[in-house]
Amino acid sequence: MKTLLLLQIITALALTPAVNYAYLPTSIPFYAYDGVDYTCAFYLPQTYFVAVEEEGREYDRVTYLDMSGYVKHGSAEKVDYEPVTKYATSGSVSLKHGIASVYLYADENCSVVLSPVTASDTLFLYGRASKEGVYYCRLIGSVGTVRGYVADDGVTVVMPNENIVEAVKPPAEEQPPFDYSPGPNTNELNGVVEIILIVSLALPAFLLVFLFTGKKNKHK
Repeated sequence: MKTLLLLQIITALALTPAVNYAYLPTSIPFYAYDGVDYTCAFYLPQTYFVAVEEEGREYDRVTYLDMSGYVKHGSAEKVDYEPVTKYATSGSVSLKHGIASVYLYADENCSVVLSPVTASDTLFLYGRASKEGVYYCRLIGSVGTVRGYVADDGVTVVMPNENIVEAVKPPAEEQPPFDYSPGPNTNELNGVVEIILIVSLALPAFLLVFLFTGKKNKHK
């Protein structure tokens, strides 16, 4: 009984996701917090998920891909499962041909330059900014990894495909180990085995006695 109860508890824990996820029914703002104000960094793509770290009254602290930030409380729908595809990675940002200069900016107004963008750099799309024609990206290049904004006048942007929402399947139940403990008729079986062993050992001795006795009777 105790073993069965323990297995049920372990199964329940295994089915409970280690991280709490929330579904994005629409494209909602992902906020950065500087200790005073919440500022929209970009819009999260709809049909994907955020990992909820801590719930608050107005804002929930969440993780999206490799970024930690905030969403307004109640704007994402909490789910009780782990999704197969959690974050959008199918979008892309590429430089337009014939563009002389493209920059990564610190602000969505594209006024403060962080770094020039070259053809050898890699741009990853997080989402669109609140300002039309501006996108929040991650740049990996000679300057290292930098996050900021690019304007669509120098890049071609492909937004992520709609997510196909699926839950991670729980692991298949393992078969219980074979029970090597003695059964209820073990004593009876042991008695039969002992009889067989005694007969097996006694039989050669009986045959030897019979053979020797037969030889003596023949000599007489």
